[in-house]
Amino acid sequence: MSSQSFKRRVCKIIIDCAADYKAVFLNYDYLIYSSDFKNMPYYIISAKEGNYKHLTGVNSILNPYDFFNACLNQTLSESDFGFIKHGQSEKFTKGVVRNKIIALPFMATLFNKTLSAEENFIHGAVNCTLATADNEITIGFEDRKSARPKSLLRGNVINSANAVNVTLILRRDRGSELFDTLIQGDIAGFCSTFPGIFKCPLS
Repeated sequence: MSSQSFKRRVCKIIIDCAADYKAVFLNYDYLIYSSDFKNMPYYIISAKEGNYKHLTGVNSILNPYDFFNACLNQTLSESDFGFIKHGQSEKFTKGVVRNKIIALPFMATLFNKTLSAEENFIHGAVNCTLATADNEITIGFEDRKSARPKSLLRGNVINSANAVNVTLILRRDRGSELFDTLIQGDIAGFCSTFPGIFKCPLS
């Protein structure tokens, strides 16, 4: 595949996936829980527009918010981004981007899958507060109080020795105070154990 056609393919995929990112990660917050978490009782995932650029792996002179809006509005052009990064060869960056554009479409269904998680996730140069994975992708998050997507990796690269099963996923509309939708898991006992943040009964 020529460099030009690869860039065209990258542009199309990151534009196409921006709408899914908004629908899944910007319209809602998520709470994920495992009784085996050690650092926090649960994590609240709350993404921002500016997180999307880093997940694509490309370099761009556009700031992260303008980059995402250009993707969402389908106005991003091939001249708006490239594969030259400080300290990295273009070949290496293209390899990273190639894996990310394979992984990006799977973000849309992440919370509908059976998930494993790892706290204090480290993979190569990636260092995150938390990572979640299904059989297709791994997403690393930073910040314990309001976990934001930081890294997107192809495949499940969580360390199996540190992996725990995510047993509960809840959702709320962005801007809402209470979680009101059960995505998966057993809610029994949660309303009494963690009062004040869940709307009971959940839908």
